[in-house]
Amino acid sequence: MYSFRYSFLMLLVLWLFIGSSLNAYSQDEINAQNILEKADESRAPWGDFSMNVMIENVGNRNNNTKHLFRVFIKDYIKSLVYYIDPIKQRGNLLLMVGDDLWFYVYRTQRPVRITPIQKLTGGASYGDVSRLSWSIDYIVDSLSEERVVINEKIYDSLLLKLMARSKSATYNKIDLYVDKKTFLPLKSFVYLFSGKKMKTIYYTGFSKIAGKTMNTKVEIVDHLSDEKKTVMLFSDVEIKKVPERFFIKSNLHELSGSIVQ
Repeated sequence: MYSFRYSFLMLLVLWLFIGSSLNAYSQDEINAQNILEKADESRAPWGDFSMNVMIENVGNRNNNTKHLFRVFIKDYIKSLVYYIDPIKQRGNLLLMVGDDLWFYVYRTQRPVRITPIQKLTGGASYGDVSRLSWSIDYIVDSLSEERVVINEKIYDSLLLKLMARSKSATYNKIDLYVDKKTFLPLKSFVYLFSGKKMKTIYYTGFSKIAGKTMNTKVEIVDHLSDEKKTVMLFSDVEIKKVPERFFIKSNLHELSGSIVQ
């Protein structure tokens, strides 16, 4: 009888320990994912909207170059990028639906499949304008607290180490720092599959639009191209349902000449 009671008590203690450990792990995981989703809210505050994206490549000796795009977002995971300027690229399109990304050249017949990490212009990759949701493409591998300095200002931040979980993820790994109080993104380090640090990205501008806080300025330092700097500005936001026909690959030929006049 003693042996039976002892064994039963040991099993009960073990079960309680395992259960509490699993519950704690699940809670940490949920909290980390919630923080990531809150950081996402400033990048894509609405499921359907459109905006202008100006990308400026900052160089030396006044040789800066600028590119202008109109970006349409639907259901957070679909995007259509319309090239506006330079004029010679006007009408080119970038379409992302789920894990698939295509590039369409104006007046050609077939779109070409590409990957999000390929370079769009300067330090900006295709995925930097076509995919604005970390919480869909990444899982949080770990969560910790860290103080960071940005433009000589000290922030108490949460460091989320992200691992790609979908083919649509632009980068393999991201070290994302978010403000501990507001959960707004501060900066991130992004890495190649080899583990090499590719870029440092700073989220330096935020605006109130329709009652929500939106990240409207991003600065990218490209460590693979002599530390060159690229600035992305988001403006002219329009919040309304985007037509489903914008996200059908067979419509790209028609759309390339009609979306932006």
